[in-house]
Amino acid sequence: MNPGEPAASSFRTPQERARRHDLDALRAVFLLFGIPYHASLTVRPGPWIANFHDRSRDFIQLADYLHLFRMPGFYMIAGYFAAMLLHRRPVASYLPSRLHRLVPPFLAGTFLLVPAMHFLLLLETGHPDPLARWWEIMTMTERNPFEHLWFVQVLLYYTAGLAALVWLLPPLAHAELKGEQRMLVRWFVPVTLAIGLVLGMCGLGSLQLERYRYLNNFAVNFLSARYALDYLPWFLFGAVLQRIPALDRRFARFSWILFLTGLAASIVVVFYPRLVPFLWRPVLTGVAAISLTQAALGALAHFIHGERRWVKALVSASFVIYLFHEPLIVLFTPWLDLLPIPVWPKFILLCLAAFFGSYGIWKLIRLSPALRYLFNGERVKKRPQS
Repeated sequence: MNPGEPAASSFRTPQERARRHDLDALRAVFLLFGIPYHASLTVRPGPWIANFHDRSRDFIQLADYLHLFRMPGFYMIAGYFAAMLLHRRPVASYLPSRLHRLVPPFLAGTFLLVPAMHFLLLLETGHPDPLARWWEIMTMTERNPFEHLWFVQVLLYYTAGLAALVWLLPPLAHAELKGEQRMLVRWFVPVTLAIGLVLGMCGLGSLQLERYRYLNNFAVNFLSARYALDYLPWFLFGAVLQRIPALDRRFARFSWILFLTGLAASIVVVFYPRLVPFLWRPVLTGVAAISLTQAALGALAHFIHGERRWVKALVSASFVIYLFHEPLIVLFTPWLDLLPIPVWPKFILLCLAAFFGSYGIWKLIRLSPALRYLFNGERVKKRPQS
């Protein structure tokens, strides 16, 4: 069976629609892509929290390529699962459960991990007055105080907003476009590309809002408004996709046309941006992002039809890995910079150290119910009394 063909098993039955292991796995992969993305920021030209002495412009392109589809795909999947949960639970159950899942790690990361990361880096690099410099960094108005956790802040916006929408319009909880939808399926490739164009134009709109200063410093850095506007259409697309079973089923089948289109568009945007007028780059980025996300999902759906142990382990650990990977990258960078090796081996070692270090932290955290709740939003289920 080829990746482009539907799976022999009808994984789209209602029972199987209640759990999408392929989407779980892809969401975890997108989170883990944060490791090479943030590691590349230490090596590319330009200042970051921590940097290697030797730099390479190759890592500008690596960072741009990963970021092109990583967060759009993540928020599309987040919207899909939000719509799925609201179909199964009332708002009064959905919203508290999501807040329990997201708020504790967000607060722990913001008030514990991020400040500790900056202070330990100052100590590690021998700053003459680490406490004063640390306070200066913490009170800067030109930085996002949430660092890499802005994505949780934005996810909280979407979670609360979608819950409010369903609360105001209860029929949305079970709204669904049923049937075979033959036209959508037959014209799946052009429909998907058209959706990518629309999503890209939405990205262009948010870019223009910031470019012409309709978003002030407080909105951009403290409220993460630019990110929220950028990825809201992707979140909504994921929610709508979940409510159109025929399109959902087709979206989970690999398409060579979309893969090659996404590959070509992404190469142009990242490696040859001057070929595209500035205002059209976000539009082409939308096409590349939706095409590569569909191809990745189609490939995973081809191989993952049920629960796999490695998928379950990856999904369970991915949030904590993301929470801790940036502090570890920042703190490992000065030590790895001392090694007399080329920049690419340093980068690979940094990625491996961040992954295995944060995975080891996850293994320790899972031993404590309190830490699991604080850093993973995971509440221990009470066993029924016999």
